[in-house]
Amino acid sequence: MTVAMATVICVSPCFAKQKISLPDFIFDGKPVDAKAISMGESFSAVCDNASVSYWNPAGLKQLEGKYFTTCINTSHKTDASDDELFAGDSLQGKKLIFIGFANSKSAFSFRPISDYSSVFEVKKIELRANKYTFSSASQYTNKMQLGININYISAHLGVTDLINPTANISDGNGIAVDFGLLYTAYKFVKLGFSIENSPGYIWWTDYKRNIIKSHIRAGLSVKPADWLLMSFDYENIASIKKEFYHGGLQQTLAKHVFFRQGIISEKFFNNSDKKSLTFGGGYELKKWIIDFAAKLYQLENTGKSKVTDYTFSLSMSF
Repeated sequence: MTVAMATVICVSPCFAKQKISLPDFIFDGKPVDAKAISMGESFSAVCDNASVSYWNPAGLKQLEGKYFTTCINTSHKTDASDDELFAGDSLQGKKLIFIGFANSKSAFSFRPISDYSSVFEVKKIELRANKYTFSSASQYTNKMQLGININYISAHLGVTDLINPTANISDGNGIAVDFGLLYTAYKFVKLGFSIENSPGYIWWTDYKRNIIKSHIRAGLSVKPADWLLMSFDYENIASIKKEFYHGGLQQTLAKHVFFRQGIISEKFFNNSDKKSLTFGGGYELKKWIIDFAAKLYQLENTGKSKVTDYTFSLSMSF
């Protein structure tokens, strides 16, 4: 009996789940919605369209009616190779980045967060992960709205060891919770705050669980005139240990026609190489809303390649 127990104790560690090392950014996905992107991704205090569940679920209370929306990352213009362009991109050029349904009380959305295939630490990593989100919002006080996202994550992970000829495929299931707050300080001034993945976990059939790190946004929006909207955001992405500062403008050129521009910068606008410029426009029809955005930035590769990233969004009220 004693020998048998000792054998079980000695052998059981061999079957214990091991920790899997993955790139820091692999669960980050991409920012969604052409309107938000064209305003420098400063949208946590604006959050007034059908992509609101991603930016700040509290903004659902601003919606009037029911909406369907989809967002596509249409193309990239650059001289860089695909390996250079997608080196820090968990989606690696995937076109469809968001689908959602929303009204003033709740929303449901689908967002791919990883479509990754590359070598990392002498292993070939292939990860497909999607996030399914149910959102809800409530009017907490006359001036304050609160929102919450409950996220389910479905994932499939393939790992090939390039030193020892072994391969493994593992299924993953995860859960994450997001919170949002929107406060109307004055009639034309709003403050927004959202935290994504607080907490966030994914469990694997063959590996130890991964913690999905938090993503924080805090913002201010000001609308001094009917034709002008200004927004400013601070962003902290824990997975890559970086902070970003965002600024954006929306101008109403004519009835239902909008022009937008923005800027994104690290370290409070003190390094021109780490700035991104954005611009775009929107047009509202009776039931359709069409938005497009272009984001111009510079890679950190040897040639400092410039990139223009195009995004298109289409929303429908019903």
